[in-house]
Amino acid sequence: MRERGAALRGSTTGLREHQSGVMRTPSTRVSRKKVTPRQHTTVIHTAPGATAAHRSGATPLHRYTAARPSRVVYHDQPHRIAHTYHYEHAFRDRYDRLHHRAVWPRYSCVVGYHHGPRYSYRHFYPYYHRKYVFVSLGGYWPLSYRYRRYYWYGYHPYNWYGYYPLAREVYTGSYSYYTYNYYNNDSYSSAPVTESAVFEQLGQQPAEPDQATLVDAYFEEAVKGFEAGKYDLAVEKFARAMELAPDDMVLPFAYSQALMADRQYSKAVEVLRAALAKVSPDKEGVFYPRGLYPEEERLLAQIDDLAEKAEMFSSDADLQLLLGYQLLGIGQVDQALAPLMFASKDLGNADSAAVLLRLLEKIKTSNAEGEGAAPKPGSVPTPPQPLTPAPVPGTPQSNATIKGDSIRLKEGTLLATLCAAGATAGIRHFSKG
Repeated sequence: MRERGAALRGSTTGLREHQSGVMRTPSTRVSRKKVTPRQHTTVIHTAPGATAAHRSGATPLHRYTAARPSRVVYHDQPHRIAHTYHYEHAFRDRYDRLHHRAVWPRYSCVVGYHHGPRYSYRHFYPYYHRKYVFVSLGGYWPLSYRYRRYYWYGYHPYNWYGYYPLAREVYTGSYSYYTYNYYNNDSYSSAPVTESAVFEQLGQQPAEPDQATLVDAYFEEAVKGFEAGKYDLAVEKFARAMELAPDDMVLPFAYSQALMADRQYSKAVEVLRAALAKVSPDKEGVFYPRGLYPEEERLLAQIDDLAEKAEMFSSDADLQLLLGYQLLGIGQVDQALAPLMFASKDLGNADSAAVLLRLLEKIKTSNAEGEGAAPKPGSVPTPPQPLTPAPVPGTPQSNATIKGDSIRLKEGTLLATLCAAGATAGIRHFSKG
């Protein structure tokens, strides 16, 4: 009876926790406050994701992981992902206090991104945002796009910051903007940003999105199908969207990724080549739809399978091009060098490989100058519209030191040398786990 009573009390406690939305974990502090998203749902990403090596019974040759620069640390909120509108925006102020505010369709704030000497500021509409899907590897985004699908499923420039990251306020003394980067609390310096440059970026961006169209509906259905693992459905919906919006320069990258996930490698490379052919050196419109996957383990497993296929058919330049693009998309810059070098020697893939290699070199240069750099207080001019008001002075709360794992892989240079030497025995795209 005593054991039965203890079990009954444990089950009712679990039921109350389930109904209240509080999930108790050993590494998470649980509070009795009513608003506790940080304590039971905020996922702090500071280490690379799991790899295909975690699959039971598998001994993969290619242990790729999603690399992230050591100066990019974000707090993701996957529990907030929903294919609907949001009426609340959560953020942390400069004292690390969690705030929730009601939002409406026209409400927007300014989010800033920094990547070495590069920077990007843009309007963000939390009411429409569902989750981030794209990474603009070169930082470029067509600012004239008012398509609702990209307000629903937005992009990060330069690096991946999660599906639904928790914004952090950066207060400079007279104004504030938001960032998703929690690295080092903005205490490091970067090159000053001119007022005209920021105003030009924000001034070119449209206010609210256009009304939803049939293309937006197809895109939404494709994203939902992809999340559910129905890649054939995602391929069909992305294809229909492309037929109705042939000038959209972002759509082909999502379509190519769906084809890759569906193991239609030849078609995926064909679509990727066509998309890269439209990339101009000054715009660098290369996008990677990393957020299509509900979790990164699935993405990494597919890249590992593609790497095994590329090793099996080591002379297939199409597979090498597709593999190089995938590795570049997850931040494996050094590892992407070898397959892209191999693809560049093929006449049909030379131009596409040259676009990715040029982007790769720029990314490496920015990485060397400092990933995720944030501006000095006062170096960024006042945004054209007010953001959150200055908080009431108080005693700052101490923040835990957040460290990001930095993965430095050097085998890519050696593999590129083997490619240039014309090695025919096959190339093992191997990275140490």
